[in-house]
Amino acid sequence: MTNYLSFNVGAIFSDLDDYMLSTGRLEIDAIEANRELDRKGLLKDDQTHPGKPLELLLGRLRDMNLLPQGVRQLYGTWKIKHSKTIAKVRMIFQY
Repeated sequence: MTNYLSFNVGAIFSDLDDYMLSTGRLEIDAIEANRELDRKGLLKDDQTHPGKPLELLLGRLRDMNLLPQGVRQLYGTWKIKHSKTIAKVRMIFQY
């Protein structure tokens, strides 16, 4: 069993913010997010169930009432928004 409290949640969401900024996206799903975290070595992805490790982590954070504000579960699918959407929109669409 994985200890979800041992993950650096701040580093995970900071990396996802950087990824969204570099791709010009304001929101991603758990599968894409987990693929990026696996590429960076922060959270290993499951090849048979892509996105499942991140979904379990987000579910655990939700149960402990520690889920970041820009993360939501909609019809069983996790959506992750950029944590500083208002400030970063100007940077993304500046040119």
